[in-house]
Amino acid sequence: MKKLGVEKPTSFFLKARHLDIQTGHSWIVVLHEDNAREYGVRAGDEVTLKWRHKETEVKVDLTKNLVKRGEIGLFQDIIKKYQITEGESLEISLAPPPSSLEAIKKKLLGEQLTSEEYHSIIADIVHYRLDDVQIAYFLASAFSKKGFSKEEIYYLTKAMAETGEMLEWSPNEIIADKHSIGGVPGNRTTPIVVSIIASLGIKIPKTSSRAVTSEAGTADVLEVLTPVEFSLEEIRQIVENTNGCMVWGGALKLAPADDRILRVSYELGIEPYSKMIVSIMAKKVAIGANRLVIDMPIGEGTKVQSIAEARKIRDIFLYLSRKFKIKTKVLIEQVDGPIGRGIGPILEIRDVLRVLQQKDNRPIDLERRAVKLAGILLELTGKARFVSGEKLAKRQLVSGAAEKKFREIITTQGGKVPSDSEQLTLGAVKHDLVSPYSGRVKRINSGELIRIARLLGSPYTKEAGIYLHKKRGERVEKGELIATLYTNSQQRLGLAVDELKGKDLFYIK
Repeated sequence: MKKLGVEKPTSFFLKARHLDIQTGHSWIVVLHEDNAREYGVRAGDEVTLKWRHKETEVKVDLTKNLVKRGEIGLFQDIIKKYQITEGESLEISLAPPPSSLEAIKKKLLGEQLTSEEYHSIIADIVHYRLDDVQIAYFLASAFSKKGFSKEEIYYLTKAMAETGEMLEWSPNEIIADKHSIGGVPGNRTTPIVVSIIASLGIKIPKTSSRAVTSEAGTADVLEVLTPVEFSLEEIRQIVENTNGCMVWGGALKLAPADDRILRVSYELGIEPYSKMIVSIMAKKVAIGANRLVIDMPIGEGTKVQSIAEARKIRDIFLYLSRKFKIKTKVLIEQVDGPIGRGIGPILEIRDVLRVLQQKDNRPIDLERRAVKLAGILLELTGKARFVSGEKLAKRQLVSGAAEKKFREIITTQGGKVPSDSEQLTLGAVKHDLVSPYSGRVKRINSGELIRIARLLGSPYTKEAGIYLHKKRGERVEKGELIATLYTNSQQRLGLAVDELKGKDLFYIK
């Protein structure tokens, strides 16, 4: 007679236990070894968590002591992401292999995927059915012989936008936006552009990033004056009240797959152009933009190195813009070195305020670039005739209308703008750099500039950074001040000064 075994349940319930540990990953949970043995779960298995009509997939670690029998340990990452309460009952079941793996295999073999297959990949990334290794394989497929076709890039962008929250506006309403590809220290045009555009009655809901490898992101800089984390509904209200906002995009659920893909790209040290384009455009689609200017600087230290590469990327941006019905202009310009004189959060927002307040010591290169970008956007919106946009943008600066609008937006976001740009306080620990010889500044090493700023504590230490007393093309005498380093720590200053030994931050000839 055949002996009947006892079948293990297909799902089981455990109570949530909060663990005061942050891992940097939102898909790891901890089970007691006895529970794991009872339900046939092994370390490294993927399981599905269900609670309150929500679900996600996570990987399992096992313990004897960290949690008790009947509990499931949740790290701070997953608690913050999903707002699971202590003691809440969670249903757990073994997860089947994600269906999107077959699509990733096809792409690795050079096949073209359908819109549905891209949607399944992105949905599985959003719901943590794919782990970092599997995402890395997907990213690697961009470097295959065929890469992604334009049509596939469109499918991917559409999937990225549609798997997150999307902000909708009134039909036929003009919604403006701008984006800088990045790589240029101090290129803090966003607060100026947003203030100009919004001051003319045009809606511009601007989401910005934090620094990953740069000295500061726009969100890091704006945080000197204002909170930058808001819900989508709060953003809508801010924009309805002021025509503009300047917030951190990472606090929203716009194109949520992008955050995971970005982290894997950073760890791999690669970012295919297709991924960069999709990341930018998905968020523009999600925010509801229909007028867009892309700032694509090229030159040393920028993400795009040559005019040929820039033109290829521009063509894909314009292709996607047509598919999503967004009127877009891509500005490609050679940029040699940093823009503005401040490198670091407070120093950069001081440059912005100097431009908005039209101070004599304002950085003219930052003003010119912001006015050019705002001018293009004004022409795209129809607010200014062709080639007259810059004139209108400049008028808003000179009249004080842009500064007034900037104050209104910052105040509405719960922040405060000093009455004078010079009231901002920099790090008390500072070090002056003087020129070892006379000549003219031929080049400033942007990569080294960013490294020094980060050693000084930027972007987390808002008071830290570098002020450039001399810029490219300016005359300097031997012993003359060329830059000042700011921080709040002697140790950090020591690290920065040591880094500068034997390095050419300024090339003077």
